[in-house]
Amino acid sequence: MENICLRVAEGESHALLGPSGAGKSTLLEVIVGLRPASAGRIELGGRDLKGVPAEKRGMGYLPQRLALFPHLTVRENILYGPRSRHLSPAAYRPVVDSLVEATGIEALLDRRPDTLSGGERQRVALVRALAARPSLLLLDEPFSALNESLRHELWHLLRALQAEYGFTTLLITHDLSEGFFLGDHISVLIDGKIEQSGDRDSVWRHPASVAVARYLGIRNLLEGTVVDLSDSLVTVDCPAVEGRLEVNLLPGRPRPAIGASVFVGIRAEFVVLRDLDHPPREGEFILQGRFVDVSVAGTDVTLLFQPAGKDLTLEIGVNRRLLRRFGIKADQPVMVGLPRRDLLLFTS
Repeated sequence: MENICLRVAEGESHALLGPSGAGKSTLLEVIVGLRPASAGRIELGGRDLKGVPAEKRGMGYLPQRLALFPHLTVRENILYGPRSRHLSPAAYRPVVDSLVEATGIEALLDRRPDTLSGGERQRVALVRALAARPSLLLLDEPFSALNESLRHELWHLLRALQAEYGFTTLLITHDLSEGFFLGDHISVLIDGKIEQSGDRDSVWRHPASVAVARYLGIRNLLEGTVVDLSDSLVTVDCPAVEGRLEVNLLPGRPRPAIGASVFVGIRAEFVVLRDLDHPPREGEFILQGRFVDVSVAGTDVTLLFQPAGKDLTLEIGVNRRLLRRFGIKADQPVMVGLPRRDLLLFTS
């Protein structure tokens, strides 16, 4: 990892996203104190944690494998943290009782972890991590082993608990849906480097680099050269589509020079289908061609579009209702539009 600068605001839910092997778990283990930091500083509430052991950092930690003590009951697992920190019963019992009620695990308190289902163990581990009212809750892909329905249920539970108790959370995950559902603030870690950090909507709508765009699922990326620019508009010559695309320049983003190599991207869901008999709308770059593949997954449909005479393919995301309306099928001639307002410019 290099030059990691990560700041989590008090009361915030911060999601650290990145592909497997990016260094997410390593970073979390350094923060919690399970792995020594080779350089730099870790502070919690202005307190330097250098040399402070994990059990004295005041953090709650929920690892991927949950790490419940198999020889203890659920009740004993939950009370282990508060008691090891020498908290008085008056300090922790109201919190524990409230968490037990909120998560619906009252009937499990006298059972052992090996008698619980995956979802029950997950709830118990979450209550145990929160029982001592930690200053920071660290979550290391805790829901990855669960089925989709149960994961969504626990996402809502975690959101509800955070709204009620106001604790600070740092979640690491490679699941984009999970990260953007639970995180108010998003950081993207790729190859040991934080490529982008910002609020949820700005990261999703405006990835900072090609690497982040690809990680976030943007596969429509066209290489080109800047041929003109103004204060707010960049014109890019894209040989793959034999055309010039006009892209809005976002405030605060690097301003490319004329002649610079760049990429222009667009999310699949922002590519629009146009009727061959109707003129394009203002601000759209139009391509004519055909669909080479149509794949359906539930209500979502992904179309692969090939411009006439090109090896290039573009992804288009639509729903099944639009599929029926247009009668879309492979090899169908079609016209698509790339709206200028949805085009993204990447200088790196």
